[in-house]
Amino acid sequence: MKILFPTDGSAFSITALAALLDRAAWFAPPLELGVIYVHFPLPYKRAVAWAGKAAVETYYDEESEEALAGARKLLADRGVKAVFEKRVGDPAAEISACAQRDGYALIAMATHGHSALVNLVLGSVATKVLAGSKVPVLFLR
Repeated sequence: MKILFPTDGSAFSITALAALLDRAAWFAPPLELGVIYVHFPLPYKRAVAWAGKAAVETYYDEESEEALAGARKLLADRGVKAVFEKRVGDPAAEISACAQRDGYALIAMATHGHSALVNLVLGSVATKVLAGSKVPVLFLR
């Protein structure tokens, strides 16, 4: 089964990834895992123009690598191979698009455990992925 795991680099995310790996037997073999990190774009185009395209791309790459480091370590420690993706944009839209475009059968992602009211007021990437994805979503805590 081909599973996409979005990460934000948080402890919640690493715990959820470990929970997913602990339950790998639930899914039809072979397990194909993709891990994605989506960086929000810098909000000010003038700042991007001032810093320069190369500097901004380096910034995105370094931040993305830092966010993926925990997942890379956990997967390496467990001997699990994965494909890693780095994107820039709206996280929910990029996650949903990647899952559909690349033929993932499931999106498995962490939730920070906020209440429905907090999600309604503030929104969350998990809620937006659930609402916008054509691929089934599994939430892990």
